[in-house]
Amino acid sequence: MDPDARKQPRGRAFLAAEKDWLHIDAGSAPENPIVTLYAGEDPGAESGWDEVEEITVTSTTGFLALCDSGYEPLRKENLATAGAGPYLIRVHASDRSTDGKKPGFLIQIIPGERTSTQPEPPSLTIEQAAGPLLVRTSFERSVEWVRLLQSLEKGSQHYESITVIDNHTYAGFTADELQARIGRDDEGWPDSTLILIADERALDSAEFPLLAVNNLPDDDDDPFRITLAAAGSFLVNMQLANTSFGDWGRGVDADGVYREEHY
Repeated sequence: MDPDARKQPRGRAFLAAEKDWLHIDAGSAPENPIVTLYAGEDPGAESGWDEVEEITVTSTTGFLALCDSGYEPLRKENLATAGAGPYLIRVHASDRSTDGKKPGFLIQIIPGERTSTQPEPPSLTIEQAAGPLLVRTSFERSVEWVRLLQSLEKGSQHYESITVIDNHTYAGFTADELQARIGRDDEGWPDSTLILIADERALDSAEFPLLAVNNLPDDDDDPFRITLAAAGSFLVNMQLANTSFGDWGRGVDADGVYREEHY
């Protein structure tokens, strides 16, 4: 589901769906389930499962994530790989109600056929903008993106304030274009004052040199790159107002990347 769509999935059947959500009944087995996710072109149904069912879900926002029963995302990846529009979701399940065994699920999220009337026009603002943002703008390196997210999860105490934006709508966006999509209040203050961009260069290096952008009003600091390892320190100190954006920008190495870690 898209947890920001503010809908509460309900259903008693194995699969129940409406716009922006799909409810999967995990069964009555007491063990925690093992879930495998696949998002992309249709690989076909797999054999050897107790149940295999399909259902279509329409994403109006262009964002879908695996969530728990409290509607909180379990992983940060966006499963709506083709943006807003219809998706065929094929769910394989085994041992849903078998004592002593872990229920298993394979969930395939496959983009459906788009027409001239789909998808709906993207919003003019980034709806999820709140606090520091990490925005993905390159979608060619899925494995590297997953590694980046895994690194975020391992260092959650330093990165917990980040809102991850993983949406094909922003593919190829520049820093200026992203800044233009961040909403502002009546006094012109932006919803988010700090942006980290995972562009092609960032995902092309094991250091993940993210592009840091100052979105404070009337501030002309130049963007700079900072490694993911150093970004946690950067976020903590910026939020505590211990340092300014420009202080960090002046500390970059010869290649324009900031690498020092200090908390």
